[in-house]
This record gives sequence, structure tokens and C-alpha cells, in this order.
Amino acid sequence: MDYITRTIVGYAERKYQFSAFELAKLKYVLEVIILNTAEMVIIGAFFVAIGMATEFFVSAGVLFSVRTFAGGFHIKKFRYCFVFTAVVFVMVLLVLPMINITTNWLMEVLLMASIIINIALAPVSKRKSGQSPKSRMIFKCISTVILLGYTVFLLNAKESPYAEIITWTIFIQSFQLIIGKGMITNEKKRIV
Repeated sequence: MDYITRTIVGYAERKYQFSAFELAKLKYVLEVIILNTAEMVIIGAFFVAIGMATEFFVSAGVLFSVRTFAGGFHIKKFRYCFVFTAVVFVMVLLVLPMINITTNWLMEVLLMASIIINIALAPVSKRKSGQSPKSRMIFKCISTVILLGYTVFLLNAKESPYAEIITWTIFIQSFQLIIGKGMITNEKKRIV
């Protein structure tokens, strides 16, 4: 991974004369893309092997569509991030669906709780915390609109084989906002 990142950043430095700040941002983005891709390939291979490829891709698509704008719990070290991500997918795809949420009010409660948590906390990220209030509000609005879209879909498609997976993915993502916000708040208190 380091070789690929260094090669691309070196090329950008020679070809486009990026500033040190721009090169650092490019390096970070490349590392995130490469590491996230590696995580998804490995975790995805597991779910393909056990015959749950579609469920995995549905959950991953929902997670990324919300997490991109809402942020969440971030772990710096790859192996810990990988383990946490794998546990999230195992919970969402194998454990939590054992609880039937489509035949009672639990789905509605989980979705409404997720929307409320999102409105209260999003975006949660060290990188997004340095953004202007206007940018943060845009991220919050986009993530809320995405959640509202999923909620409308789910409330009208409770019979979908993916309704529970989508609901649990959204709820676990929202729960990550609470963890992430707590960690950022705790870190700020230690600095002060």
C-alpha cells in the first residue's frame, strides 16, 4: 500500500507542483481508499463464501451512503479498524436479523432514533470538525435526507428481504455517531 501511495503522490508532486498540504491530503485520501477497499474485499469475500454476497453489498452500500456525510467512529490502525468493521457487518448481517423488527413497531423506533441521533450529532469526524459551520450543516442535511429516504422506502417495503439489514445498518451507523462524538469530546477534554 505504501508503495502505491508514494508512487501516486510522487507523480502528482512532479507533474502538478502541489503544495505540501495538498500532497498530504492526497496521501490521506489514497490511504483511506486503499485501506477501505482492502477491508471490503476481505470482509466481502467472507460473506460471498457463506452465500450472503447480496446482503453484504446492500449493507455496505447503505453504510457508505450515510457514513460519507454523517461520519462516525474512526480507528487509526488498520487491523483494529478491520476487526471493528468486520464485527459491525457480522452483527448487521448474522446476529441482529435474528430479531424480527418488521412485524412490530421496533423498525419505526430504530429508524426514528437514527434520524434523531443524526440530526443531533452528525457529522462526527475529526476531519469534518475543522470545517465551517455551513459545511457541517450541509453534511448534516445531506445525511438526514438520505436517512429520510431510506425510512420512507423501508416503511413502504417492510416485506423486502433487505428491510431488516438496511434498518440495522442505519441504526448501527447512528450508534457509531454516539461513540465517535464521545471519543472526540473526551479527546478535547484531555487536550484542555
